[in-house]
Amino acid sequence: TTSWESLKDKDGQMRLPFTDGQNPSIASLSPNPYSSSGGRTRLDPHHIQAISSTIPPEYQIESLFLGVSIFGSGQCKFGLTPQQVNEYRFSLHDEPQGGKRAVINVLTPPTNDQSGFQTIYQTTLLLEKDKPYGGGPKRALKPEKTATGYARIHQEFDDPRLFFYRGRIWILYRNGPLFGYKDQLHNPLHFEKSLDGSGFIAFVRASETVRVCCGRNIALIGEEPRRDENGKIEWLPSPSLRALTWVDPVTVVEVDLGDMDQQLRMGRKLEEGRSWSHLHRRLAGSKTSNIHGTNGYMVPLQSSGELLGIAHFHRPEHRKESEYALHGHHYTHAFFTIARDASGGENFQLKRISDEFVFRSNSIALGDFRPPNDGDIIQFSSGVDVVDDDAGEGRLIISYGINDCEGAVFSIPMSRLQMMLKGVAPKTEVVDLMSKKP
Repeated sequence: TTSWESLKDKDGQMRLPFTDGQNPSIASLSPNPYSSSGGRTRLDPHHIQAISSTIPPEYQIESLFLGVSIFGSGQCKFGLTPQQVNEYRFSLHDEPQGGKRAVINVLTPPTNDQSGFQTIYQTTLLLEKDKPYGGGPKRALKPEKTATGYARIHQEFDDPRLFFYRGRIWILYRNGPLFGYKDQLHNPLHFEKSLDGSGFIAFVRASETVRVCCGRNIALIGEEPRRDENGKIEWLPSPSLRALTWVDPVTVVEVDLGDMDQQLRMGRKLEEGRSWSHLHRRLAGSKTSNIHGTNGYMVPLQSSGELLGIAHFHRPEHRKESEYALHGHHYTHAFFTIARDASGGENFQLKRISDEFVFRSNSIALGDFRPPNDGDIIQFSSGVDVVDDDAGEGRLIISYGINDCEGAVFSIPMSRLQMMLKGVAPKTEVVDLMSKKP
């Protein structure tokens, strides 16, 4: 973080960073991370050539991972007294220096001893101001030309999450000051070599911003396996981009990309194609739970024709400040899968779900030698991905934020996930299985 913040206080004493990056979203850079996909390519290597030419020669691009984290209004020192802040050398700032920003990381592969996922390159994600950017003329950023193209600036890409669509990697995020807090935004990511040739630049174009309203932690569906009438798993050809806007009840809608989708089909350079999709919750009645989607990409499971996600509760449901945190706290998570109903139509149903769980805390208290058998007050999983066989020896990659202060990523065998997931009866929703009350 020293490229944008000073860690020395006014007395010249070193302090900790304001945050260590919150709510990371991690995804494989392999063209096809799954064991078999019928010749499909999730990520076209052409779109990440700038990354491939930057990584050290001892690594293969298909073994690496891309991550994105927000450096925003963290809670690292929440609840500490001024004396404790000084004793433990926490930052004296109340907001990130230079404003909120998202950082793109290239990460090493996982290892058996959990020493993987180390950063080998990072860069701040930039906005290219080639069109107005914002929810209205009064607050929108204006386009800005330069001698070589358009100006690029860092911007608030809050709660960023990665997903894939038509061979490209995209980012899903919020920007409350410019677009309001109900809309989620997404853009395709671009990468190009830096001017000195030593690294790469990551950016999104204002003209390619898609606005989606009004789900809660929307997850995108960019590829989809399904089971045909004979029980064989097949890939849905050329699917449109869809969004899981609510986990309970399961609500999946098509996202209108306007002209952008046709340009992606034709492999043409993207041009202006701003859309605004209003996504309504499918409510058969008033009975719903407080579960919310968390990850930004529904990962296909080829062995079963399902889409995998992770969701969370926090108790209490409100986000008011308390003795525990500024916002929500006491999170639990649950894995779940959805798939089209038995008719093969457009309706998706909940298929399997796990029990609630927490990630074991990695924090070691002063005087102790090992982490407690407990979770953190705030845990927010922003990403899951599957590498290799989803029904056997493959790995589930899980990334999550801790206490709005730092992030973590680890992997578990897919066999363990499959044991956690439990089948549900047709037309069952989360509220039928899990209590709404604490």
